[in-house]
Amino acid sequence: MKIVEENLLKSPINYTGNKYRILNQILPYFPSQCDTMVDLFCGGATVGINTTYKNIVFIDSDKHVISLLKYLSKVSFDEFVQKVDKLTSLYGLTCSYVRPINKKNECGYNNNNGLKNLNEKGYYNLRNDYNLLENKYSNKANLMLYVLMAYGFNNDLRFSKDGKFNIPVGKTDFNKNNANKVKDFINSLKTKNVKFICASFTDNVVADYVRKSDFIYMDPPYLITDAVYNETPTWSYVNEHQLLDFIDQLILSNKNFILSNCISRNEKINEPLSYWFYKKKDLEMINIDYNYHTCSYNKKLRDSIDKEIIILPKGKRNVRNKK
Repeated sequence: MKIVEENLLKSPINYTGNKYRILNQILPYFPSQCDTMVDLFCGGATVGINTTYKNIVFIDSDKHVISLLKYLSKVSFDEFVQKVDKLTSLYGLTCSYVRPINKKNECGYNNNNGLKNLNEKGYYNLRNDYNLLENKYSNKANLMLYVLMAYGFNNDLRFSKDGKFNIPVGKTDFNKNNANKVKDFINSLKTKNVKFICASFTDNVVADYVRKSDFIYMDPPYLITDAVYNETPTWSYVNEHQLLDFIDQLILSNKNFILSNCISRNEKINEPLSYWFYKKKDLEMINIDYNYHTCSYNKKLRDSIDKEIIILPKGKRNVRNKK
């Protein structure tokens, strides 16, 4: 099966480090036959949603992301659009997918700032109201969070140390591009049997799902990169060693898996991963030809060179259309 980028879905959740741009390199190594897949550290669910597997368990420790994914899996696209229209109208935000904008005649629009000036006041009012919510995981909260992300700078998703959404206003709104991503994502979810689990990979519930699965894809936070999803460090050397122990158990159980990671960055080396891998005789490492030059989460990182890789068992390599 040839993987064509035009056929790949973009998640409506713009999660830092998502694998959309390298899917055409990693998906060919996924097993052609699989009953149940676990997408561990799923983030915005970019990888799992682009597989053809019928049963997919999406697992991540980020409660906000899992709650939003669950919401999208239950709502219809038409209902979602109606709710976005109602919420944006309430806060005086533009919504060009529903209410087209004549940019030439719209006071406050310019090519440099886009819709920023038009939406700034309403956006910060919405952000303040969201941050004051006691329950951040209700349907109302999920909808508010999505709109904040869609209207926020670079469509990013980020929280402060005290749990407040802190992305500044951006240039765009709920436009055709954002609507199409939501529509395709919701429609694809309807064709699969999916579960969304909020848990750490060390939790017993994860071990249960892994035991019942045929294939596990893992995309953990990278130890030697600086991309962050919030202002609190979430991955340490302890976590890295725990993950390697976790993978050792997968090997002992003869589980099929793929690990995405970054093994070196400029002069930095992921020493735990490197030392662990080179002791293994039953694993192989595949280099991924992509560098996140255009990532905006840290301008200092744009000129650095990552050696991004995937690691998988030698005996379970199922490469499709690879020369």
